[in-house]
Amino acid sequence: MGMLDGKFALVAGGASGAGEAAVDAFLAEGAKVVSLDIQPGPKDGSRPPEHFRAMTCDITDKQAVDTCFAQAVQFMGGLDAVCVPAGITARKLAEDISEEDMRRIFEINVLGTMFVNQAAFPYMKDKGGSIINFASVSGIRGQVMRAHYCATKGAVAAWTRAVAMDWARYNIRVNAIAPMIYTPIVDRVRAALPESERESFEKSIGQAQRLPGGLRGADSLGPTMALLAGDGASYMTGQVLSLDGGVCMLGS
Repeated sequence: MGMLDGKFALVAGGASGAGEAAVDAFLAEGAKVVSLDIQPGPKDGSRPPEHFRAMTCDITDKQAVDTCFAQAVQFMGGLDAVCVPAGITARKLAEDISEEDMRRIFEINVLGTMFVNQAAFPYMKDKGGSIINFASVSGIRGQVMRAHYCATKGAVAAWTRAVAMDWARYNIRVNAIAPMIYTPIVDRVRAALPESERESFEKSIGQAQRLPGGLRGADSLGPTMALLAGDGASYMTGQVLSLDGGVCMLGS
């Protein structure tokens, strides 16, 4: 018996990275899963069609999100958990960040999270459910050349705590994960750097962890995401959980 047997879960950003890991974890624990992403994922075609469906969706388009949720719930038969790893990152000196830069990253990371959370609400209002947002270590302690990204992740953390208060009366639990992990985003950031900066970037990645083994992959998040999605975390809401090997050690 899996801890998510009989559960219905939707993952926004399920094509790669932490989202792909969430889909894998939820399926492995017995859930029926729908993945929303702006592009197909490499594993989409190999997953069992009776338990999984992938849909193309731009989470910055509220109407598209609402439509996909309706289709997803029709396919699954209900909605118990929503996970929102979808997002982007960027590097730029704070003094060079443009209005366009800030608006783009906020639209995806903050508005996208808001639209997905709001789309879940009517399906969870009467019976409860779990929402798992994605903050970041960057939203807690800051990162060099990522002021706009850090601002969005701080906003997601604050949104998570506030929505958890608003929706607790409906037994909707809203928590967030603040990870520091290796995903394809790390490769894209490295590729965008000048050659002279790549060596120092590589050295900085994975050296802040206290636990041995350096920067871990997205699959390290799977067990915690499955726990949050299921009944094992039924008494937890409004929390931002650092999964980063001990980089951030904070109490409530």
